[in-house]
Amino acid sequence: MTTRQMVKTAFERCLKAVNPRLAVREALPHLNLSDSSKIIVISFGKASIQMALGAHDHLNSSRIQKTLILAPESQRTSSLPFDIRFGAADNLPDENSLEATRHLIQEIRKADSPSTVFLFLISGGGSALLTAPRPPVTLKEKLEVIKRMQAKGATIQELNTVRQKLSDVKGGKLLRNIQKGQSISLIISDVIGNPINLIASGPTVIPKHGISAKEVLSNLGIQNLPESVDKVLNEREDPISGNPINRIISSNSDALSSISESLKDSGFHVATVTSSLSGNAAEIGKQFAEIINSEDIRNHSILKGAELQYPAAFVFGGETTVILGKNPGKGGRNQEMVLSCLSSLIPSPPHRFVFLSAGTDGQDGPTDVAGAIISSEDPPASSPSEFLKNSDSYSFWSQYNGGRSHLKTGPSGTNVMDIQILVLEKRE
Repeated sequence: MTTRQMVKTAFERCLKAVNPRLAVREALPHLNLSDSSKIIVISFGKASIQMALGAHDHLNSSRIQKTLILAPESQRTSSLPFDIRFGAADNLPDENSLEATRHLIQEIRKADSPSTVFLFLISGGGSALLTAPRPPVTLKEKLEVIKRMQAKGATIQELNTVRQKLSDVKGGKLLRNIQKGQSISLIISDVIGNPINLIASGPTVIPKHGISAKEVLSNLGIQNLPESVDKVLNEREDPISGNPINRIISSNSDALSSISESLKDSGFHVATVTSSLSGNAAEIGKQFAEIINSEDIRNHSILKGAELQYPAAFVFGGETTVILGKNPGKGGRNQEMVLSCLSSLIPSPPHRFVFLSAGTDGQDGPTDVAGAIISSEDPPASSPSEFLKNSDSYSFWSQYNGGRSHLKTGPSGTNVMDIQILVLEKRE
């Protein structure tokens, strides 16, 4: 097996290691649910179907009164005996998301009673599936604000702060529909640092005061907002009450542990550097190129003092951002990072290398690939910087090397952020 194949295999294995069905199955015994409880399973996000199946694996079906699932359009199926609604094509809220959220709220209100336990199973992508813009803001207006933020390179923390303010369900507001029952949430994290108030925009988490949505937009230089958005940004909100239970059951660290184990088994000296890599994807790609290009890499800042021993494998996790130009092409942050790395490499660098960057959800931006992988054995590239300038990484990787650098896993059914793997071997 080549080094490139070993790296790809390590990534593919990590997707199995963060299996959401198993994570739910293992977490439920620790909740000590009363035998008299009437359980309503409500699952939304990229891992929603698998998480719901995990709940049914453990709980007696007679105890589950109803199972409601909001799942991505890319996972559409008709073979499950649940109340399942699909939406959020291209990872964006749509009319199907709106209708599914209205239905979910109606079912919650109908089932609410002192003996009801609402078991929320929440994963990344939930923000796009659970959507209810706060009147008078329309879905189109809210999407336009988010689009403008993304073009400015807004972080997931900034995006979710604004999403919460402009929503009637995010930022703990979903709890307003539960007056008598108990809310318990099992959460798969797709946010750096695992802040439960930001994962899927925290629909079951009572918010604490922090930077306001208005301040976030001001700091990003976003002005001339629709009148309806300005109105909601300036509204005061009633406090949210209740005693919800929220527990994280899987995160990026679990994926990194799996990758580390796989690469050690393959004979590499592995350093897990961080699970909180963030910043501009193109700039970080350049930093990876600097490492590959350098004879002595020991003091490079991105490695954070990690020990170097060849053959070396450095493993990273986190989530970066992309700043779009005026006429962007098609791509995603992982493809952009690898393209930036490739365009910054010198001819015949002192290291043989493999570099991979990919999303654990199997979908890098609005594309059908998880990310990209390159190695020192790949052919020379023609004009990668032009594609990079136009944020058109998908088009580049589709044509480069016969498309073999594209990583295609298909939707993984979960999301614990992104993974980067850099393997280095000294040239003889």
